[in-house]
Formats: sequence, structure tokens, C-alpha cells
Amino acid sequence: MSVVSKIRRFVMGELANSGLVDIYVTYWLELENSFLDAAERVNENLLEKFFVDYLTIQNNGVIPKREQLFMNFVEFYRNASKFQKKEIIIKNIFRYSVYYLKILFASLSDDDIRIKIKQINAYNAKDAYPFLMEVFEDYEFAHINRAMLLEILDTVIGFIEERNSKKPSQIALSFAGLSTEINKMLVLKDYTPHFVIEETDLQDKDTINSLYFQNRPA
Repeated sequence: MSVVSKIRRFVMGELANSGLVDIYVTYWLELENSFLDAAERVNENLLEKFFVDYLTIQNNGVIPKREQLFMNFVEFYRNASKFQKKEIIIKNIFRYSVYYLKILFASLSDDDIRIKIKQINAYNAKDAYPFLMEVFEDYEFAHINRAMLLEILDTVIGFIEERNSKKPSQIALSFAGLSTEINKMLVLKDYTPHFVIEETDLQDKDTINSLYFQNRPA
């Protein structure tokens, strides 16, 4: 049984036992159908990739291993259920799935935003997707405005270009966990984000380079 099938069976059971079959039909099935349609366009298991990226957000930037994906999902769901209603958890997953597909296919009505997302996708920087979904969540709920969103996307593009300019042996940069720094990045509208990269001992495999934004007046 595939990971997606295991997650589906788990969610179905959880919602059915809670009398929330309508939530399963309205949100979960719609989510799966959207990804089935999308998968036909790219011939990939997009839903599994979405779950990896969504759980990366929930795990504070720690990317789950695929062989542990189902258990990670179950752990996330049960922990979230202690603080949120189950229907809210499913609605949140559904909303992020919409962001994911919009980013993947650059299906955005705003020309400027679409162009920048297409540029990010042209670099094949899919490790940025967890961060970008968080950014789109903030934009959706007006925590950031359009100008801030465009600024963030420009910064992401700049980071990707910087990373791509390095030799493979020098690359120790990752978007994992970057979403936790969004609020620090735009504390004041007059501040401009710039990258600060901590020095990393590339000879030590146990040393992980951290990437974060530091604000300063423009």
C-alpha cells in the first residue's frame, strides 16, 4: 500500500469516527482529485511530495524521510488534534494544497507574482516550496501585502541565484526552516531583508549551515 493510500485510510477513519464524513468528502476528496488532475500534467506523485513539504512546515523545517512519512503524518495529526478541531486541521491541509498547486504551475492571476514564481520554478528550486506556501498563507490572510510578497520573492530568487553560483562542494544552504524567519524579515515596512550566511565547516558532515534573514534599514 502506498504512503498516500495509508494516509487516506487514516484520515477517512479519523473523520468517520468523529462524524465528519462531510469534511472528508468536501475537502479531502477534493484535495486528492486536484492532485490526480495535476499529476496527469507532470506524470509525478505530487500528493506525496506535497505531504513531505507540508510536514516540513509542521516539523519546523525538518524534512521527513519518505519511509517515515506516514508515521510523521499520524504524529502531526494527533498532536494537532489536541489543540484544534479535526475539521480545522483538514481545512488547513486543503488550503496549503491549493497554494502548492498554484506555486507548482504558477497559476496566479497577478502577472508580477506569476512571473517571479515561474522564475523560481525555472531554477527547479522545489525545496523552496514549504517556505513559499507559508508566504502565500501570510499573503492570503493579509499578514503581508503585495509589495512585501514581491520583495520576499525577489529575495528568494536572489538566494537561489547565489546558491546556484557555488560549486557543489560549497553548497550548504537550504530553505528548510526558513519559514520561521518570515516575521523577523519584515518587522518594519522600511526594513530591507538581506541574507546572512553563517560560516560552516564544510569538512564536518555533522555541521549544518543555517540560513536566516537579518533586517536593517534600507
